[in-house]
Amino acid sequence: MEIDISNAKDKPLKESDIRSVVEIECHPKVRGWLIEYVDGNVEKEFQVYRRFFRNLQKHQRVEIIIAKYDGRLVGFLGLWRLGRYMQHVAGVGVSVHPDYWGNGIATQLIEFAIDTAQAKGIKRLEIETLAENSAMRRVAEKAGFKLESIRKNRIHKDEAYHDEASYFLLL
Repeated sequence: MEIDISNAKDKPLKESDIRSVVEIECHPKVRGWLIEYVDGNVEKEFQVYRRFFRNLQKHQRVEIIIAKYDGRLVGFLGLWRLGRYMQHVAGVGVSVHPDYWGNGIATQLIEFAIDTAQAKGIKRLEIETLAENSAMRRVAEKAGFKLESIRKNRIHKDEAYHDEASYFLLL
């Protein structure tokens, strides 16, 4: 499976790409793993994401890495530089359409993000995921991230408390 990975700042997204991003984030299987939910209303989220992507070039603290297969956007990664005293740190968030899970797309996105972070002078990357998200944990570890901690009952969603796994990678 040949995946095309690029930075959305270098190749601005078309409306259909933005809609694909929203459809991935709103997909029930993806929402089940998100720590923070997006609104389930695809049209409402589309308007929010469209404004965000229109202004992406101005955002100095974020990079959006996208994965396309056969011209279709199938996954993306947000690389969010933290603020103030942590300008050297960026959080990583990855979403892949469930139809493409298990094909190494998340790994490729993270590898591209590591290169991008190094080029931007970032010194530390962080991934926070639900502790029970074994797939994301495997991807993080495969990319060289180290488990920093398991935060007990850190996440409250779906009327239950969940542990959060916190990973880091020093660049």
